[in-house]
Amino acid sequence: MAVFYTIIKIFLGLWWLWLPVLLAVLFIELWVKYLRIKAIKKIKWLLLEVKVTRDIEKTPKAMEQIFSGLHGILTKVKFLDKYFKGKVQEWFSFEIAGIDGIVYFFIRTPENFRNLVEAQIHAQYPDAEILEVLDYAASLSKKIPSEAYDISGVEFILEKDDYYPIRTYLSFEEKEKERRLDTMASFLEILSKVGPNENIFIQYLIKPTGEKDWVEKGLEAINKLMGKKTEARKTLFGSFFEEINEFIINLLKAIAIYPEWGEAKKEEAKPAIQNLSPGGKVVVEAIENKISKIAFKVCIRFAYIAGKDIFNRANMAAVGGAFRQFNTLNLNAFKGNSKAGTSVDQPRIIPFIKNRREFIRKVAFVDRYINRKMSKNKKDFILNIEELATIYHYPILTVETPTMRRVEAKKAEPPVSLPVE
Repeated sequence: MAVFYTIIKIFLGLWWLWLPVLLAVLFIELWVKYLRIKAIKKIKWLLLEVKVTRDIEKTPKAMEQIFSGLHGILTKVKFLDKYFKGKVQEWFSFEIAGIDGIVYFFIRTPENFRNLVEAQIHAQYPDAEILEVLDYAASLSKKIPSEAYDISGVEFILEKDDYYPIRTYLSFEEKEKERRLDTMASFLEILSKVGPNENIFIQYLIKPTGEKDWVEKGLEAINKLMGKKTEARKTLFGSFFEEINEFIINLLKAIAIYPEWGEAKKEEAKPAIQNLSPGGKVVVEAIENKISKIAFKVCIRFAYIAGKDIFNRANMAAVGGAFRQFNTLNLNAFKGNSKAGTSVDQPRIIPFIKNRREFIRKVAFVDRYINRKMSKNKKDFILNIEELATIYHYPILTVETPTMRRVEAKKAEPPVSLPVE
């Protein structure tokens, strides 16, 4: 203990050395955060409603192509842009809303990317109608939570590391169109069943990413499953000394001193994927597939809003159950982020304090939803375009949701020979 107190005393005695550094780091962090908030407020957003036809025969592969095109907004934030302009990577919000039993599809996008969004959708769904509409969520802050309305909300995170994929639409496909399953069917059925004065909102925030860390971790996991040795990441000094060591060995070999020194040992046969168990093969192939495709940072949240006299928590369980269709035991799964939801799961807490904490959480949740903020505490995760197309796409022909907003009549182009003034 005496040694510990001595170290503390010396540390405090050198406050003039470490305190300025600490304050400088803190100042830089707060300055960057201030610039980021300022830059985000300058972004002009608009909300688009997308209506599709009833006879869609395209699989979610079409939506995968849309996400692939939208990934093109990825920009590398340079040093000066980050620390002097607060530049941020823009993002999109793909949303499904069940309002009084009517189902809507929305996309919130920065105004300068409107043409890109419309072009990508029309490329895959030529008959779709895209209209600019008022933000349906704008009025939430005024009435929720209140004496008349209540809200229950959840944000999802992944159970395992990002490189483990969820179950994708390829697992649901059948060769025969009549037997083809659509992962959106359960969501649309739930949203279409809510009654008057009830609302269910599902929000998918996606931000393109070019990060490689999660890919490298995925490769390390594959090597571990296959019994291969993973090379440690080389530092600058490590690479320098390794080159010196290699130079000395080659020099000694050249002058015939210890010619066998440094000879590589015969490597033992590395296990091929065919030698893995069936379950191991599935995991390796699934990880390889995920890390091979471009990806987005994602935040998923959904909210159930209704009058207090008709508030039914079964609707929350229903939406949560719909997300479980993407879960697998050997790969990845969605789970609720306990720190970002509206509920406080502390049974021993005093009811008054619990209610107060839940009220604060609800206000914060509504703010994140209205402003389409990414996950709380940087809990956003990574999904590739195949996974995104699985959890969000326009329903195929086999899905019948009578209350879904659709294009009722197809529009034809005017004839080429039509005279013009």
